[in-house]
Amino acid sequence: AHCLRGPAQQMNMDIEIINRVTREVDYIYEVTFTGGEPSLNAAAIEHFRWAVHFNCCSLDHFWLTVNARFFKQDFHEAIQELYCICDDQDCCSLTISRDQYHGKMSPKAYEMYSELPFFSTEKMKRIADSDLLSEGNAKKNQMSYKEVKIGHEIADYHVDPENTVLYVGDLIYVNAKGDVLFECDLSYNRQKRHAMGNVLRESFKDILLRNLRESKQKVSA
Repeated sequence: AHCLRGPAQQMNMDIEIINRVTREVDYIYEVTFTGGEPSLNAAAIEHFRWAVHFNCCSLDHFWLTVNARFFKQDFHEAIQELYCICDDQDCCSLTISRDQYHGKMSPKAYEMYSELPFFSTEKMKRIADSDLLSEGNAKKNQMSYKEVKIGHEIADYHVDPENTVLYVGDLIYVNAKGDVLFECDLSYNRQKRHAMGNVLRESFKDILLRNLRESKQKVSA
């Protein structure tokens, strides 16, 4: 009832999206896996690890939250393997949503996940009503108070004079359809309206550079 995404979409990310992004990116500071429920798509996390390695893309650390309603062996293995290739393993984090909305937790899931060296209790607490975002099901069910401020441009960046190297310090969200956004906390419907481009139709770097050009033109105008 509180989910900011809205009704479930019953889909997984196409691995070609992972391939295209990791081929164009040299370094990722933090990757966050969201959903839906990340543990239902261990294959994508495993493929991400493979793609990072074979495309020579360095990864500093990861962060993710699961509901732990079921223990998923393939997910358990995938995140341990991903942990092994991270540059800063101390910053890696897996936490469990234990708020008032997620229902019963599997004892085995808690036992297995909590033994991992990167387990955190960060999300194992009640959510205040005032912290529910006014998106998706929460908005529909009139449970939320907090509006999401939508970002439409990159603030922290550097481009070299030849446009061959692009540094971006902001969060960039790529959804399961390949849409690129600068705000991760939007419903599925609002993601469609605010996407800056799609990595299956054009270069990830070109999407970002086009946004920077358009932002500069707005400022100069």
